[in-house]
Amino acid sequence: MPTMMASQELGSLNNQNPAQSALTGQFWEEPRTNTICSTSTWDENGEKFDAGQVTKFLRECDGNTKRNVQYSDFNGLQEELNKVEHGCFPSFLDPIIQKIKDTHGNITENCKLSGCAAHPTLVMFYTTIKEMNEVKEVKDFDISKLKVWRDAICDALQINMEVEFAKKHLINIAYAYFASKTIDYDEKKQLEEKLGQISTMIELHNKCQSEAKSFFSDKPLNTALFE
Repeated sequence: MPTMMASQELGSLNNQNPAQSALTGQFWEEPRTNTICSTSTWDENGEKFDAGQVTKFLRECDGNTKRNVQYSDFNGLQEELNKVEHGCFPSFLDPIIQKIKDTHGNITENCKLSGCAAHPTLVMFYTTIKEMNEVKEVKDFDISKLKVWRDAICDALQINMEVEFAKKHLINIAYAYFASKTIDYDEKKQLEEKLGQISTMIELHNKCQSEAKSFFSDKPLNTALFE
């Protein structure tokens, strides 16, 4: 039976099981097998690590960036919603809703919106967690899906739903996602060499500052020779 908004206490993600993929966490005992995207954009396709892309994604996890997430961003969600009464959750979300409730309690307790107004945001949040449950391999999703998940979670945070746990988990997924991309090792070597030069320069400058404290304090420069 669909779960009514008025009767649902809401909650959060389980602690991650180390034996499982870092992408999925531990939500269902029997995850579904369908994938979220059909093509891979990973190492075998030559996609490179982009530090700017990482920084931009993480920056957009915070602040009041306008979000454009909608039901159509989630596979099959609109069709499932069409099967239930307004204000109800599709039955396929019930296991996730219960899992979150059991682990984190009522995530809507301090929500700024009424149950009816918050319902779309909550539906997309739960669907985000459901989709994470369906992913076990990095090839099964892409940056577009990662952004959809981010926006759904951030929308929930902006109306004071207590889902910070989901944001932290998403950021860990993002790190794993970006780590899968190839890196230009010549470029990496150049950066490491520059970093070494910078470290040497900083160390030398600190030494100069340290020695400067012994001089130029109304004492002759040869003072230390006779101490």
